[in-house]
Amino acid sequence: MARHNKVPQVAKATGKRRVLEIGKDLLIAALTCSAVFLALQTPMASQVRGWVTPPAPTSQPVAQQRSEALMPYGIAARNSLGLYGASYDQALVGQVFEQLSPYLGEALATAGAPEKMTRRQWQALLDAPGFYCVFQGTPPLAAFSTWLGDGEALTGKAQSLLLAWDGSGVWLAWRDGSDFYRAQTQVDYEGHLAAALEGFSPNGAAFAYALARTDETYGTLDPDVLVLITAPQPQVYTAASPDFVGDGEALEQLLKALGFQSGVGSAYEAGGDLAINESGDRLRVSSGGTVTFRAGEDARYPVASAGSRPRLEEAALQSWDLLNQAAAPWKGETVFVLTGAEETAGGWIITFHGRLNGVPLLTGREGWCASFTVTGQAITDFTLTLRTYTSSGVTSLVPGERLAAAARRALPGNGRRLTLCYSDSGGPTLTAGWVSED
Repeated sequence: MARHNKVPQVAKATGKRRVLEIGKDLLIAALTCSAVFLALQTPMASQVRGWVTPPAPTSQPVAQQRSEALMPYGIAARNSLGLYGASYDQALVGQVFEQLSPYLGEALATAGAPEKMTRRQWQALLDAPGFYCVFQGTPPLAAFSTWLGDGEALTGKAQSLLLAWDGSGVWLAWRDGSDFYRAQTQVDYEGHLAAALEGFSPNGAAFAYALARTDETYGTLDPDVLVLITAPQPQVYTAASPDFVGDGEALEQLLKALGFQSGVGSAYEAGGDLAINESGDRLRVSSGGTVTFRAGEDARYPVASAGSRPRLEEAALQSWDLLNQAAAPWKGETVFVLTGAEETAGGWIITFHGRLNGVPLLTGREGWCASFTVTGQAITDFTLTLRTYTSSGVTSLVPGERLAAAARRALPGNGRRLTLCYSDSGGPTLTAGWVSED
């Protein structure tokens, strides 16, 4: 029986089916174009196209930045049982500050008009239920007001802050040198703050003014010095500077972090340092980790602002971000804290100090490790000292505050404010010691 090879039949497209197929083709084309467009938005694609993309931020989230930049090195909480204190311990102080800073933020957001007060009134608030924070330098109140409280910025500076209940209301108080100020707040004491304070058990901490009543040795100190029952045990650190003159890889890392497109080969010798000019901006680096920048006419580092000149807190946060971005490859355990701001005719000069495991760090003759000048709506100048600190795993023996008070006249500085610090003058090892500051 003969076989017949049948040709398979193909359905002929009707008019309706033809329209459906065309629609599918258009949908596929649209999805393909969308995918290509999204792919072209990635940093890798921009590099392929030859576009210049700004360096990716290496800093932490803004909320964490703000808390870290304003972290005290000492904190005390007073309740119905007595005083709890912690200092020179990054983890412990940070934990306490994290629990209590929301009340500080509420106080800053609801603070009324500030008024000056006497030393005696300040001390009465220190004796009242509340909590006290002491900072490096004198950070601007505007940063505290906006970063922690989202309220109207208070003017002035504060080397220490105090939130205390005087029996009728909760006061926000602060100290700037020998001047004391306070402002009434709307913080609820009995319903909220009191419960938070009662969670701290007294641990023998005391202020120098209280100890001076029975031991005149403490009378030589600033009355607000917080004294713990045990002496601190700071770690010993080794220190090293990135060599931006002799280490091409380190210089390349820095240029990338600062957004300079010029290669290492564009650097030229300038008095033992290296300098780079790009679009009118001048960058100068040293073999000891020092970095200086002076802007040209264009704003390489703009500061976001709604007005003709940024607010202090905006300028400080932008400077903080740039500092962390530049220092990221070398900062290690260093934490940068905001320590000062001076107003100029065109803007601000803002300074940051370092801190190692909760202990303040003094760098060079000035003490700060970074200084930024903000003029108009941009960062126009900065000087950074970049160093890498590594714990040796060894703790150093430091006398307690009483012995340090007895030997105060022999300590560096000539003030009454006793502070444990690392002093970095460029050597390979750092050991903490007491410093007597103004």
